[in-house]
Amino acid sequence: MTATAVARDARPPLLLVRVMNPVLRTALRTPLGRLVRRFALLEFRGRRTGRRYRVPVGWHDIGREHAVVTPARWRVNFRDGRPVTVHHRGRRRELTGTLEADAAIVASALQAIVDRTGSLASVGVAVPPRHHVSVEDVIAVDRALVRFVPVP
Repeated sequence: MTATAVARDARPPLLLVRVMNPVLRTALRTPLGRLVRRFALLEFRGRRTGRRYRVPVGWHDIGREHAVVTPARWRVNFRDGRPVTVHHRGRRRELTGTLEADAAIVASALQAIVDRTGSLASVGVAVPPRHHVSVEDVIAVDRALVRFVPVP
């Protein structure tokens, strides 16, 4: 018997995102960013176009790593590792972001978030209580992980 996905996409409404993103882009680059602990601002250039991105994201500590869980297309810019400036809690840091798209690894990271917080609302995913996140869930909600480490 194969497992079936029970997770579902539960991102906030697009109108709310369009209103909040400019506010977060501004606040996270100032000392006010210290008050916005759950979010960070990523600044990076596209790997092929060189386009400048400034993306507010949910920021997670998974084990000893910093990470972002996202369904967004910009994540492919981090496929082979990419320099990124991160504004988080009022601080600016130069890090390297690397995409992790392996569904088993992403499922494990999502389960770590559930174990710590009790839900996946912070990554825009809904799962029933006491549900163990599976590979099928990750595939169903199209999430990948971008890990961040200090620049060597």
